[in-house]
Order: sequence, then C-alpha cells, then structure tokens
Amino acid sequence: MKAAWYFFLCTLVMAVPACGGGNGNGNGDADADADLTDDGAGEADAEGRPDTEVVPDTEGTGDPDAEVPPDAPPDGVPDGEPDTPPDIEPDGDVPPDGPTECPAPQVSCSGVCVDVSIDTANCGECGNACDAGETCGSGTCGGTATCPPGYIDCDGECRDVSGDPEYCGACDPVACGAEEYCADGACACRPGLRDCGGECVDTTSSPDDCGGCGSACDGVCVAGTCLTEDDCTLRVCDGACVDTETDVLHCGGCRDRCEVDQVCIGGECWDYEPAIGCTACADCEACPDRETCCELPGYGVSCVDTDVGCP
Repeated sequence: MKAAWYFFLCTLVMAVPACGGGNGNGNGDADADADLTDDGAGEADAEGRPDTEVVPDTEGTGDPDAEVPPDAPPDGVPDGEPDTPPDIEPDGDVPPDGPTECPAPQVSCSGVCVDVSIDTANCGECGNACDAGETCGSGTCGGTATCPPGYIDCDGECRDVSGDPEYCGACDPVACGAEEYCADGACACRPGLRDCGGECVDTTSSPDDCGGCGSACDGVCVAGTCLTEDDCTLRVCDGACVDTETDVLHCGGCRDRCEVDQVCIGGECWDYEPAIGCTACADCEACPDRETCCELPGYGVSCVDTDVGCP
C-alpha cells in the first residue's frame, strides 16, 4: 500500500530527480542547460539580438571576452577597400611629358611639336624667337617664304629639318652619325638599331650585344641568339649574321656602310628624305619626279632616289 502511494506522488511531480528524472547520474539540470545552449547556436536570442562570436583578445585591449561581429573585416583592412596600398602602381611605363612623335615637318621643342619654318618663338630652330612684330618666313625672322611650307631656307637650299639627317633640327649643319637618322628634329638610332653605351648597334646580329646590350657571343649572332655559322642562312660578317640587301651597316658587302642620308635597298645605298605631308604613298605629291615614294619601316613615307624600287 505504501509502495502504491509513493508511485502516485512521483507521477504527479514527474521532474523530481529523486524519482528517476534526468539521465540517472544526477546531472539533469546541467544537461538541460547544455541542450538549450546547443539548440540555440547561431539563432537570435529572446530579445531578437543576433548571436556574436567570442574571439581571443589579439589587440591588447585587456578584455578576453570582447565580442566581434562575425562579418567584421580582417584587422587593418577597412570595409570596401583593397588590400593593396594606394601608392602602389601597376607595372608599366609611365608616359613621358609631351608628345613622343611629331608629324612632319614639325619638330619637338621641349616636348611641344612646332613648325620652325613659321613659328615666331622657334624660328628656324628651337628657342630662336623673333623680335616683336616680326614674322617667321621659311625659318628666317623678318624673312619671306622662299621655300615650300614646312621647309626652311638653308643658304639657298630648302631643307626639312624635322627629318633631314644632314640638317637635323636646324640649318647649321648638324649631321647625324651614319648609324643615326633624324626624328622630330633630333638625331636618334636608326630603326632596327639600339643605343648600347652611346653606340647604335643591331642587337639581332651584333656579336658584342647579341640579343641585348653587353651580351657577348663567342659564335655567330643569329636573330639575337648566339649560334654557329652553319645556322646563318644569310651572310656572316665579323660574327654577325646579316642581310646585305637591306643592312645599312653591311650594304652589299661586309662593313660597306651607307651614308647618313642613305638607306640600303637591293644591296645598294640610296639617298632618301622625308616626304612632307604624306602619310602614305598613294596620292603623295611631295617627291620630285626623279625620286620614288617609299613607305620605309621606321622611317615613314620617304622620297628615295632609287631606280630599283622600294624594299
């Protein structure tokens, strides 16, 4: 009878540990708390606030339980900004100040393209300013136009100082070297040649600068690579594999150089000059009857005194 009464009381209270509630080890309350914690992970609490993640104190704040929102950005990186510092620029060449090329007959004066045949601030050459009220005609202050547009009068001879290798930049004979040509009124290495220590060389064939300045070759330099004489299908001249049909340094034969105002076509040296005002040979009327209009790679449209045609 006592046993039945005892069972009846336990049925009423149900959750009393003495009656076998929990997991049988006396830790029912702790387990219930643990279950509540596990089930509520990642969910809003009773007041609608999102859960936060507790992270170790790495900033020396002294608060090891500091709460950081889970979507906070990494340390030192502001929201919406890249990791790369703003002062780091991508690789690449920085464009120089001013234009790099001037259309004939203009020359580059301090990075500005001007026509020295008529410019009163640069009459005949860069920096030669005419007096107030004077005009500039054919490159002479106070003079009249005695030459076609773009040409300047050099002792009775009309010259294009923007591209004339014998009168480069001015009437005063400023002849470029045999390995140079006149570009924008200044001497520079001819197309296909490169400045190596002040000397214009062909790095595709030079045994001293094979493939690049200072890269010496003990064999034969063929197309910028140090190989053997058997690998050269052209002609070997002093360790250089060259095309004597077009090479201004070996035109027609080894060490037969063309003059500063000549190009090599068909193994012969021919005089040339820029064709002013022409961007193509079609409908170009700048060349005299005895000269042929050629579109020379690197030189541009030119008038060539040749009877073998253009390269």
